[in-house]
Amino acid sequence: MARDAIEENQIEDVLGRIHAMRSQEEHNVCRDYLTSLVDASCRTALVDWCYTVVNALGFSRETVGIGTSIFDRYLSSGQGKSAEALRNKHQFQLAAITAFYMAVKLHEPVQLGIHELVRLCRGLYEKGAIVEMELDILHSLKWRVCMSATTPLEYVRHFMQLLPMSASTADVILENATKYAECAIANLAFSACRVSAVGIACLAGALHDTEALTSLEKESIWHQLATKVNFDIASTETRKVERQLLPKSKCREPATQKRPSLSQSTGVESIGEQPSSPISVLERTPWCKATPVCQC
Repeated sequence: MARDAIEENQIEDVLGRIHAMRSQEEHNVCRDYLTSLVDASCRTALVDWCYTVVNALGFSRETVGIGTSIFDRYLSSGQGKSAEALRNKHQFQLAAITAFYMAVKLHEPVQLGIHELVRLCRGLYEKGAIVEMELDILHSLKWRVCMSATTPLEYVRHFMQLLPMSASTADVILENATKYAECAIANLAFSACRVSAVGIACLAGALHDTEALTSLEKESIWHQLATKVNFDIASTETRKVERQLLPKSKCREPATQKRPSLSQSTGVESIGEQPSSPISVLERTPWCKATPVCQC
């Protein structure tokens, strides 16, 4: 269905949400916390492990981005036991797994219980250690974990709601943007940037890759977006992110396959439909039972 005419009240609503998201961005910016012990390869291995898990369980790949944001913010905070996690690979990995677990609770409509998480880790971490780490992350971030739910793709979705285009074109753009967003997640450097700047860069890359639009149509989209939002979409930071991100577009392929239904892929009912005796996610997903926790 074409969205050739967008009502004024809808535009105001979307702009209000974008403004609210941007007002929280200063709490999301991270620093380069990596050391010679826990380096970029360790972080990349854990991000890849999370993607393996969400693919196996039929979760949204965007959940990995949320978990990675929580993880990066925690290790950048200098609070709680975050410094210890940077001196100990075992704790570093625990922090990543716990942040992912928190993201699942925030973003997914199904339950991944802590006992299932322990089994997913093949017993490397006990329930008490995960609970303790979750509390330390919450206190270190002053309970502001929901801010990590604002991802680059969330900005892309909001930007597209401001633009008249067909639903099919919007789907293609979002799929192309996913490729860039996952590249950004894989690189800590982009966690030091405003999420909105990364989102704009993802949209720029996606538009460039979208063959369904002519060059004039792409220019028109940028002009319309620039006149509607109340911030500079061509800022120095955004341009810097684009220069760094767009050449990396081949680091990950977008998830083109249709996401399986949760009932088919995991056998877990939605939270509101859970039976009195919850069914283990892992029991319903034999492949994942053989997936060991990542060793960075």
